[in-house]
Amino acid sequence: MDLKNHENNLRIIGKIFIVIGLILVPISISTFFFVDMFVESDLWMEIRELDVVLFELRPPSGIAYFLPTIQTIGAIIFLASGYGLATEQSWGKKLAIVPAVLLLFKFPIGTALGGYMIYAIHYVPKEEQVVNGDELAS
Repeated sequence: MDLKNHENNLRIIGKIFIVIGLILVPISISTFFFVDMFVESDLWMEIRELDVVLFELRPPSGIAYFLPTIQTIGAIIFLASGYGLATEQSWGKKLAIVPAVLLLFKFPIGTALGGYMIYAIHYVPKEEQVVNGDELAS
């Protein structure tokens, strides 16, 4: 992998992160609406009144918003790191580690993509490849 291909790979990874982030945005918005409907339902009231052996369980309704909040934070991280990589910002490579590690848990395709992305982000071209890349550009 030479320097030019490495920079192109990072830009492509950035664009992939942006697409994943854009896919997560409507999912997290719809999850907020679903949780809103669920918290107002009779089922949630029955869950809140659940008696477990010796004590009563009364979960707060705010705990139901945990998942959509995490999804929204994930979408923001994917979008921000994708923008950083696509525009070759110095902070983009550091932030891109987070979504790459998150992809590792999405077996099997996410694991392969996440592993490759971590490798590409940490890849440092050798000295002779940098010189050859500069010679090819001129």
